[in-house]
Amino acid sequence: MNRIIFRKLGQNDRSKVLEMLQDSEVMQFIGPRRALNKTEALEWFQNEYEKPSRFPVALKATNEFIGFCGIKHIDGVLDFGYFFRKSFWGQGLATETCKLAIEDLEKEIDFNKVLVFIAKANDASLVLARKLGGHPLQEVIKENEPGYYYRVKTGA
Repeated sequence: MNRIIFRKLGQNDRSKVLEMLQDSEVMQFIGPRRALNKTEALEWFQNEYEKPSRFPVALKATNEFIGFCGIKHIDGVLDFGYFFRKSFWGQGLATETCKLAIEDLEKEIDFNKVLVFIAKANDASLVLARKLGGHPLQEVIKENEPGYYYRVKTGA
């Protein structure tokens, strides 16, 4: 049974999204690789609210916002990714969420064109990529950070 749902981002999610974006541990491997300041976080939230890019993820039982997952165009690449509020780490929710997102998205998107950049230091995401049947395509340095491009295996 699924513990999560994808839904629209609401204004009532703002405080939880800002908390997540201003958390240096959460943001360690996301975007600018640092916590956003309040102004940046508010701008990010508003942009995502007006022009959604990834699925907002919530707990099915309570509808509480936990993070984002899905595909976004980044530097001309279809990038699959996820990030969650820290209080939801280590519960298997990322695996569940990514599997559901892939099931939904592969109906519309050719996953042979989708890449996932994972930093070498991001142990949790490297483990998750393997759970999803992903395999490294090449070792790269992206924004001065060593890591790997992975391809997600659909039907995992």
